Amino acid sequence: MKAILEFNLPEEEAEHRLALDGGKWMSACHEFAQWLRSIEKHTDRETLKVEEVRSRFYEELNSAGLSFD
Repeated sequence: MKAILEFNLPEEEAEHRLALDGGKWMSACHEFAQWLRSIEKHTDRETLKVEEVRSRFYEELNSAGLSFD
């Protein structure tokens, strides 16, 4: 079985990029979820700040070469 994705470039460049980077997004989300799991088990969640969570989220995206641009 084969699956072929077709894009009209440059009009569908954003969709094309998402299709190419799907694995990277999955990996970054998995790493972030693992970090959250670790926080849940080993950290006082009462002291965790939104800024820390946001920062870690963007760290994972950056390390995977991803962005929302």
